[in-house]
Amino acid sequence: AADAMNTSSFVDLASNFARISNESVYPYGAAGTNAVFALMTRHYMERFGATREDFGRLCVDQRHNANHYPGSLFRERKLTLEEYLRARPIVEPLHLYDCVMPCTGAEAFLVMSEQRARSLNLECATLRSSAEAYNAFHEDPLQIRGGWAKFRDELYDCAGMSPEEIDIVQPYDDYPVIVFQQLEDLGFCRKGEASAFIRDNRLTFDTEGLVCNSNGGQLSAGQAGAAGGFLGLVEAVRQLTDSPLPNRVRDAKAALVSGYGMAVYDRCVCTNAAILTRRVVA
Repeated sequence: AADAMNTSSFVDLASNFARISNESVYPYGAAGTNAVFALMTRHYMERFGATREDFGRLCVDQRHNANHYPGSLFRERKLTLEEYLRARPIVEPLHLYDCVMPCTGAEAFLVMSEQRARSLNLECATLRSSAEAYNAFHEDPLQIRGGWAKFRDELYDCAGMSPEEIDIVQPYDDYPVIVFQQLEDLGFCRKGEASAFIRDNRLTFDTEGLVCNSNGGQLSAGQAGAAGGFLGLVEAVRQLTDSPLPNRVRDAKAALVSGYGMAVYDRCVCTNAAILTRRVVA
């Protein structure tokens, strides 16, 4: 009886979870995350002047990173901007390489005190700050920002750092538009200026500036179900502990990892972020 009650409660919760989509999106034939993010992407493009070429530059840079990461789903498949633009449409303006790539896999890491890590002779990264927000900016008709903008200042203040001191950003990247919003909301550029930022900066692991998703992110390394949420965190730890990988970011001292989940077209239920740094050996 208890199991039946729990199952019933879960079904009720799940059926009412995305009420906005149930009432305002699905009845008009738009179903699934591709359609939701197509609405968000089109709105962002019209409001800020972003183009498919801008999104493509991000995807091409991340694919370059994935080509040098042994665990990537697309390790051996390069991507050019021309190929990105020619890819078949999925839900306009989204095309094939705008959509996250599902795969099987897993992520794992250990959490312990620095003293414990030393006693075990383990390399480690230090968590400097973290924050999360739920149901942020629900008043926006269509999402152009996420909860990161609510806690950004606190996140950096707690870490005693600024965006300029971050070497690697590992944003959740199920679709390029969400990466653009995270670059803006986390202070790497102003709202609406991610396109210009992408045009002016390469984000590859072998660049001199900010690196974005050094292993290719979910768009090119792959999204292993719920494990995809930890892809960026595990990669940040690898980079900050000098794991022997061909996509090594030179002299990386600090990484910012951000997450995003359970989205409907007007807001995201959950956003979070953490800043990690290389442990300084006394």
